[in-house]
Amino acid sequence: MPRPRPGLRARRTTTPAPPGPRRGRALLAGAALAGAAAWIAAACSTPSSGVDGGDLLGVFERDAGAGAAAADGGQPRAAAGRQDAGARAASSTTAAQPAKPPEARPPSEGSCVPEQGRPGRELRKTLGRPPCRGAQVLEARDAEGSPRYACVIAPSGVETRAPLPLIVFFHADGDDPTSVDKETGLRKLGATWNLTGDPAHAGFIVLAPQGRAFKSPTQAERERGTKTYTAVAPFDAEFTGDGNVDVATADAFVDQLLQQKLVDRRRIYALGASYGGHMAATYAMMRADRVAAFATFGSDAPPASWACPGPPPPAMAMYRACDDVFPCESVERWLRARDALTAHTSFLRLDEANRDEPHCALRNRCSAKKGAINHARWPKSRETDLLRFFAGHTLAIGADAASTTAETGGRTPNPR
Repeated sequence: MPRPRPGLRARRTTTPAPPGPRRGRALLAGAALAGAAAWIAAACSTPSSGVDGGDLLGVFERDAGAGAAAADGGQPRAAAGRQDAGARAASSTTAAQPAKPPEARPPSEGSCVPEQGRPGRELRKTLGRPPCRGAQVLEARDAEGSPRYACVIAPSGVETRAPLPLIVFFHADGDDPTSVDKETGLRKLGATWNLTGDPAHAGFIVLAPQGRAFKSPTQAERERGTKTYTAVAPFDAEFTGDGNVDVATADAFVDQLLQQKLVDRRRIYALGASYGGHMAATYAMMRADRVAAFATFGSDAPPASWACPGPPPPAMAMYRACDDVFPCESVERWLRARDALTAHTSFLRLDEANRDEPHCALRNRCSAKKGAINHARWPKSRETDLLRFFAGHTLAIGADAASTTAETGGRTPNPR
């Protein structure tokens, strides 16, 4: 029998006969057992525990943790069960316009992330210019005196389409900006995918800063007691003070593109994989006056915490049901923590073939080897899902700020 398409439930083709006395008693007993099973499941629910297993589209159309009782204190969001604006976008990569106007978030003024940690300065080596083919390479020197580079992948004729949305891509540990081409399909999608809904501004720009090579282990490695540490930690996401050179370096590269009038200030997004996902979340929170939304793959909660009264920037988390580096359960604890902050959060829980997975993998079904392979495999076939999410979120600045003045206490936010 062919498998039902995701999001569609199999329909009965015949009408069952009315139940007899024996069958009626059996149905009552079965209902009682089902009720007991549902009670047990609710006690250990995950973000998609309320989703019908035959309705896999619901896994990422529902808000993460909607209606789930979280053991670690997370609370369901007021918008539980709401479908993302981006998820209703057309599936065409050339005309992917949201079905309704995107949600415009007013920028947060000042710092919303308390300072913690110490700046990473123990470099193993200085990384040279990345070999980004067919891309412009930007150069800068950070506050520590190290040369820094970033690759800019823009669609042809960008000057005539500008201003365009910008995705700041933070690569994974042990990688470099060339992973945009090696691992993802963002270059091809960026040539035609419309995040704005305006045919005159189709496409988007990818800015991929290069990280640094550190000697010291990352915080996650120290917590796990790992004996062998990664030689390269891509970015310093553990220090959240004003002197974070990686945040300042990303700012410098974004500013260069803004000065060229290539970037739509309302549509700057952050995206990262693995430890680069920590940096994407950190950059989005530390620059909540600049970044409209962010997305991560294979990442759990970043060290940075949110301190402002309102919710942090919208986020989309893509992760594997089986992951040995950042386990599924760890990612979902982060999702429930965002629920407690009433943060707009979408998620995609995937199996090894990038299909929607309704639950985290059982430990005996997730070996260390399989989990490591899954963690390193970028979900290339699901990139349009995160682009639809980005399309549903903008920053309310410029002309949009006037409509959000009432929401910010009568003052118009000032963009960075």
